[in-house]
Amino acid sequence: MAFTESQLNAQIDSANTGRVATLITFNPGATYTDVYVVGVLAPYAGRSRWVQIPNSNTAAQAWTAIQSALA
Repeated sequence: MAFTESQLNAQIDSANTGRVATLITFNPGATYTDVYVVGVLAPYAGRSRWVQIPNSNTAAQAWTAIQSALA
């Protein structure tokens, strides 16, 4: 089962402060979900990326993929 936008947001910012990274676009597809994320705090501050994540990933795995892309 694919992760949802709310599950991914919970992984990105568990304290719901909006200060870690901001999920701008969440486009689920048949096999992959494309997300556009903008980093807010160091070490991601000032960085933004499109990331394509397999739907078979969990929200935690998706967040790890995003972190790697923003690094």
